[in-house]
Amino acid sequence: MRDGVFNLYKYWKNITKPIYYNVVSLPGESFEFELKALELEKESEHMTLHMYEKLEKVHSKQKSVVEKSDLLSQTGVFYKNESLPPVSAFANAPTFAWADLCGNPTPKNVELFSNLMAKKSVLVITFADRFRHPDGIDRDVLAFGAVSYMQHKLSGMTLLFSEEYKCKTKGMPMVMMAFTNSKSLASTLDEKSTIRRPKKVNTKKLTPSLFKEVKALLGKGLSNELIMSKLKLHKMELAGYKAARTRELRGGWSKTKKS
Repeated sequence: MRDGVFNLYKYWKNITKPIYYNVVSLPGESFEFELKALELEKESEHMTLHMYEKLEKVHSKQKSVVEKSDLLSQTGVFYKNESLPPVSAFANAPTFAWADLCGNPTPKNVELFSNLMAKKSVLVITFADRFRHPDGIDRDVLAFGAVSYMQHKLSGMTLLFSEEYKCKTKGMPMVMMAFTNSKSLASTLDEKSTIRRPKKVNTKKLTPSLFKEVKALLGKGLSNELIMSKLKLHKMELAGYKAARTRELRGGWSKTKKS
């Protein structure tokens, strides 16, 4: 997956041609992506690299790697023992942010991401795609799934792709999604066969508020035809909401929690 992100990074640089820009990452125990990004920096460019690691044990171990690396120890590179801040913190310049969280899309994690990014930016997010403890996750995320929910939340950005995968053969299912507010990048990648684009999702009707109305009418026992007429939904749109309701019920929500 790191190769895929780096390929997207190269497209981003070649198409948007940023001069002053940020790169934001959660390197964990590998600086492979970060080193490649630094190697691509041109003399005429000014990159600021922000790397975050909230675990003290990991940060202490990897800090020595940073200090011994000519690239990672140079001016403009910051390795912080902190949690990832909201992406709005990097609104001062075009930003390529890879939030490789790998955890659940909890309300705290989801709130890190918004449309408040500088123009010509890219946001790559990695979340778990199956939730062992759904009680800690927003009901709308459970209902719609991480990708559709984030696509709704980041309505000012274009979804470039989403990819499901597993880190290990029997590991937790993960999903990576990439967004951009660069029209030139989005239109160029739309024509590239090397970048797998997702199926188009109709987000016009896919909203949490309308989902609540659908659930209320379903609870009253109204027929599909009446619900479609009352809420002006197409057959496939209603089917999507009913499928979302089924996923929510499977997530362990009681009638009390859904009310």
